[in-house]
Amino acid sequence: MNIDFKLPDTEIVRQAHDLVRSASGDMLYNHLMRCYFFAELFAQQENSNADRELIFLSTTMHDLGFTDLGRGPNRFEIEGAHAARRYLKEWGVEDDRSWKVWTNIAAHTWDINLFKEDEARISQLGILYDVIALPPEIKLDPETVAEIVRRYPRLDFKHGFYEMHREELESKQPYPHRFHMCTCIAHEQGLQLEIPNPKTWLNGAPFNE
Repeated sequence: MNIDFKLPDTEIVRQAHDLVRSASGDMLYNHLMRCYFFAELFAQQENSNADRELIFLSTTMHDLGFTDLGRGPNRFEIEGAHAARRYLKEWGVEDDRSWKVWTNIAAHTWDINLFKEDEARISQLGILYDVIALPPEIKLDPETVAEIVRRYPRLDFKHGFYEMHREELESKQPYPHRFHMCTCIAHEQGLQLEIPNPKTWLNGAPFNE
């Protein structure tokens, strides 16, 4: 497996790239680009004809809620989805495409995208691979992965990404998150609930940082 580090050759992709580059620090920007190129590897591995422009927009704009372009009272993935759709509409992107990106971003902290169309599912795989490297049975070519990381270094990502979420939590109290109904029922009934330690979760990815 190999990868061409050229981006999809469309004006919207160029505008989105420039936007996230200007809005993001180096650590976050590199994360976004790794997510896209990991998604591209999954698309190649599946021989998928998925729309690469939609995958690029979904993966590189998914954390706008952590930037000044996506600040707001809602949790970061909702604010980021709002910001992404707003910019896409300003750039003339059709309403149905801008809503697809909105949905992919708004749902990316859950597992919903993994059960949707290829553009959503492959985007989600790219994001998950960079954060937790997915379950071990899902493989990508290690040399190509290493080249992506070399081009877009992680820059203490595990610590930095944790801190971004901690700051997000502290800035919005009470935090606007709703638990799944079954989780609430389990808590009500005193059933055992396993709440993972986020540092353990992040540190489980087979990257040094």
